[in-house]
Amino acid sequence: MTSTISASNATEGVMIAILVVGVILLWSLRRFQRSRPALLIGGAFAAAFGIRLLAIVAIDATGLGASLRGGDETTFLAYAQTLATRGLGSGYLPHGVYQLQTVLFALQIKLGFLNVSAMRVTQIGIALLGTMLMTVAVYDLGGAKAARFAAWCLAFEPASMFFNSEIHKESLMELAAGLTAFGGVWVWKRLDVRGILICALGCLIGVETRSYAGWFLVGGVVLLTLHASLRQMRSTARALPFIFAIVVAVMIAGPTLYAATGGQNLKHLQASDTANASGAGEGGTGSAGGSNLALEQVNVSSRGAVITSLPTKIRELLLEPYPWQLHDSSQAFGALGTLVAYLLIVLLIRYAWVSRGSIFGRAGPLLYPLLFQLLAYSLTVGNAGTGFRYRSHLVTLGICALAVLRAHALEDKVPKVVLTTPSQQDFYHPAPRPVTA
Repeated sequence: MTSTISASNATEGVMIAILVVGVILLWSLRRFQRSRPALLIGGAFAAAFGIRLLAIVAIDATGLGASLRGGDETTFLAYAQTLATRGLGSGYLPHGVYQLQTVLFALQIKLGFLNVSAMRVTQIGIALLGTMLMTVAVYDLGGAKAARFAAWCLAFEPASMFFNSEIHKESLMELAAGLTAFGGVWVWKRLDVRGILICALGCLIGVETRSYAGWFLVGGVVLLTLHASLRQMRSTARALPFIFAIVVAVMIAGPTLYAATGGQNLKHLQASDTANASGAGEGGTGSAGGSNLALEQVNVSSRGAVITSLPTKIRELLLEPYPWQLHDSSQAFGALGTLVAYLLIVLLIRYAWVSRGSIFGRAGPLLYPLLFQLLAYSLTVGNAGTGFRYRSHLVTLGICALAVLRAHALEDKVPKVVLTTPSQQDFYHPAPRPVTA
């Protein structure tokens, strides 16, 4: 693709992409600030955008792009170039064998002046829009200070700084999670149907991009809605229809989903796990033959075996690759993200303990997507390199959940001021008696 674009047109395409993405992010922020005047996160997102642009330049300049990014980018770009040769009415939507990210790349290729670097800029814009939606959810749940804390942490989170610009599925999955969290707040607080629609859009993007993770997001939204309805049964008449609709939907879709989790799907999952454990599927971070990326082989040949093996898979996703696994440059880069993930886990445990009894009440719209994506990626993680990419989504949601729990924990430490009635004030601080002659 790059050979068909002149150097001047390529530079122009990158500048146009930067301008368009910057305007869209600024417009989105202004829209959110209309009803949230204390949402002062513009500086954090400007820094995040600039840092990610510099990361593209740095990775390309050092020549580490091929080893860090792996071969999936080449595959997706090849699919996109094939799709771009077709008319807009053929193979785009519904896109059949092509996933949503391939359609997005193909549409950019059809414009004729966007090279790979410009496409990376658009990927950054999509990912930052997703994290902005998460940050707004943090504001609605934990206040302005929590939103600023989350925005600055997300700006400098190392895994996101790299994966946001990758020609892959990660940016769209970040947007899907952001829409789910943002819409989930509307459902959680007001049982607003508009929140369901926003969540549905996020789930649709997830299903069309990475289907298994998208369907787990659907499950998270269903449980979030059920939980929100049960906790508001006494305060609103809308709760009962929501509960009834969820029960009907589960009864209709339950048998189909149960059948989809067995048979050939489990055989494919077991074959993939065996291949990766034996070394055939290594190199998820772009390293070939990095045997220390292989994970322990587990039995996932039945539903019961999947449940039994789940704790092992969760541990592998959250903790590996270990910081001392520095076989090559990509694993050395991954060690920094692993240390950040470890710190996040420790802080989440701490503030969850402080908030015990009200954890979901405070951060439910962020925790449901987080937990269900944890399940989805734990079941399907192939090796520690792939797990590092998957874990980046958990880290962004985890930072947002941490910001909310931390804000409430700090608020609980502030002494409560008890306002007294005028008569009580007079009792404790009587007015001085008039002086008589």
